[in-house]
Amino acid sequence: MSSAEPRRGFRELGRRTLRGRAIFAFAVMSGLVSGLLVVLVSALDAGFWVTLAVCVAGGIAVGAGFGVWLSRRLLVPLRRLTRAAARIASGELGTRLSDTDDPDLAPTVDAFNTMVDSLQQRIDRERRLVGDVSHELRTPLTTLTTSVGVMSRYEDELPERSRRALVLVRAELEHLRRLLDDLLALARAEARMHRADAEPLSVRDLLTHTLSDLRYPPDLLTVSGDATVTGRKLELERALVNLLENADRHGGGVMRVTVERTDAQVVITVDDHGPGVAPEDRQRIFERFVTVRRGRRAAAGTGIGLALVAETVAAHGGSVECIDRPGGGARFVVRLPNVTKTTV
Repeated sequence: MSSAEPRRGFRELGRRTLRGRAIFAFAVMSGLVSGLLVVLVSALDAGFWVTLAVCVAGGIAVGAGFGVWLSRRLLVPLRRLTRAAARIASGELGTRLSDTDDPDLAPTVDAFNTMVDSLQQRIDRERRLVGDVSHELRTPLTTLTTSVGVMSRYEDELPERSRRALVLVRAELEHLRRLLDDLLALARAEARMHRADAEPLSVRDLLTHTLSDLRYPPDLLTVSGDATVTGRKLELERALVNLLENADRHGGGVMRVTVERTDAQVVITVDDHGPGVAPEDRQRIFERFVTVRRGRRAAAGTGIGLALVAETVAAHGGSVECIDRPGGGARFVVRLPNVTKTTV
């Protein structure tokens, strides 16, 4: 179409020549945009289009970069909240979100911290209750145990039915004593008590003493390297006793105990002769009052022993897990930080 030909939907307003270029001005006559001026510049050189393309690309890049920066900045509080929630879920109830000047985020931060405060207070009350009740029950339990002990001196003089009843009472009192001891130890472990009692401990000596007290043969123990941890001797001994007794009670007896030292950890493994632990129960067995059937063996015990192991190990900065033993059976793996890495 030449410049003189009419343009459908347009009305020519005028034309001018500027620096050798013809400039046409038109009014748009169609639709709702009538009266809009469209300026057409003829003979545009290639440099204009290159410049335009560079500007558009640069604008897109700047916009994309700004969008990424803005999204990351907006997600920072959410990431902080996620990390704090994960630490609380792992047992670090002292975790709190720091105050913020953002008026939109401040209510969320306050609500989160208030929720955690309430949760910690409730858990602390439950721990104190368990500890107080367990402690108060020790006195009547001691009285009952003493009375049964006196009666046992005359056991041969009792009728058969009375002797059977005495044996049953004695067994139940022992079960109750073990339960109360475990509850008290668990309450102390959860409260992270006696931190000042921590000291460097030889894992070899600790296990040798524990195995000897339980009358296990010394050749069950294999130690690789000089394994030393920092911890509280009585608590760690009790945790090891519970692991070994668990293998006896539920796993057909202890097969072997090994200790290995890495750059960062001391790894203690306890293998048993039992049928192993079902995959769905390997986390549950470390919960309080949970007992599971292993093979044909009925669930027994207080349901506190392995929970105490988990809490004690966690209080010393370590972890414990149950896995399959090569060849069958269960393997309990305790990982504790080396003495140079431990903060208690």
